[in-house]
Amino acid sequence: MEISPGLYIVATPIGNLEDLSYRAVRTLNSVDMIYCEDTRVSKKLLKHYQIKKQLFIYNDFSSEISRNEILDQLIDNKAIALISDAGTPLISDPGYKLVNLCRQRKIPTYTIPGPSALTSAIVLSGLPTDKIYFLGFLPRTISKRKQELKKIEILNATIVIFESAKKIHKTLKEIQNYYGDIEIVITREMTKIFEETITNKISSILEEINEKPMKGEIVILFNTSKINADSLDFAEVENDIKKLIKDLPVKQITNMIHLKYNLPKKMVYDLCLKSKKTK
Repeated sequence: MEISPGLYIVATPIGNLEDLSYRAVRTLNSVDMIYCEDTRVSKKLLKHYQIKKQLFIYNDFSSEISRNEILDQLIDNKAIALISDAGTPLISDPGYKLVNLCRQRKIPTYTIPGPSALTSAIVLSGLPTDKIYFLGFLPRTISKRKQELKKIEILNATIVIFESAKKIHKTLKEIQNYYGDIEIVITREMTKIFEETITNKISSILEEINEKPMKGEIVILFNTSKINADSLDFAEVENDIKKLIKDLPVKQITNMIHLKYNLPKKMVYDLCLKSKKTK
């Protein structure tokens, strides 16, 4: 199959090799070159689908020189695929720098969508999906990790964090220390034989980990809306509404209280109606 020149961002399986799409197979068979994070990992995928292409490295350690070499090949009208070890490239990896260069140079860039640990974890979690904040992997230093946890406190969103089995205990303890013993969701080994989704209090999950260490790729999810609602003094909110309800329309009060306390508008609106009936 002939393929247009340009950069192809190709999603690969996050575990189950059957998750590679027909379009992805056709694309990998048709491009001139394939760049990957680790040739040892990607060779297994290509062998499974009998794709006979030479693999080249592009990963966290690739320099600007490497990107310019790829850019030169793209300018020379080559079709190049970029894949990661698992999932969709650019999600928690440095591929965005290459894509950014391509956008600047007006080089065609295409996405071949497919598996993603991020979206898979979200749909398995049962948490609200209207607002999502992806943290990726937390920073290494304690101070920066605390900064990230503080930053998300006011978001009223579902938070998604990637973590390794080696660091999961430490990260859960930090979340517990900051937010208390909240209920969280953990997904691991998605699409694999031992796929598991756990919903429980942090303390209970830590007990389970102490008895049986967790293995595999792990995603942590929790929603800050309930945390913020639980910690808020609603008497203060209701007093503010009572002061305003005589002079301002409900819609205006709703917007004001929503902005001040970062509460869902529907919740504030219902509190306003309740206050209006009892005045």
